[in-house]
Amino acid sequence: MIDNDDLLYRVDSHYLGPSGRTLPIRIRYSAVGVGAAILVTVFVAARMIVHVPLGFTPLAVMVTLTVFLTTKITRYINADRPLHSVFIAAWNDLVAPRSPKPGQTVLAPVPAASRPGVLDLSATPIEGESR
Repeated sequence: MIDNDDLLYRVDSHYLGPSGRTLPIRIRYSAVGVGAAILVTVFVAARMIVHVPLGFTPLAVMVTLTVFLTTKITRYINADRPLHSVFIAAWNDLVAPRSPKPGQTVLAPVPAASRPGVLDLSATPIEGESR
């Protein structure tokens, strides 16, 4: 009998809370790490770059933004698609070449050898050189 790895995916990968007290929501273990990294990034960006004051309302906005970004990112993460490959795919999508917009002029360089009437000097031997 051939045994596949389906049993590995049967393991419950959700954090239910401290023992004896479960949380009202299920949180995946991967979301905890991603959320912590996003919270630190959002906090540093808000305090150092945007100069947001430290208070209840800004912290609530930071936590809300963290939860929103974490749910968006972890929607694409699973055992077959780890976080690193999701970021690589997003980066490749951002830097991929795009087709030209309608009406945009496209310039394509033409090699010198293929243009008629142009003398290609690289093919002619220099005096004293044999080919």
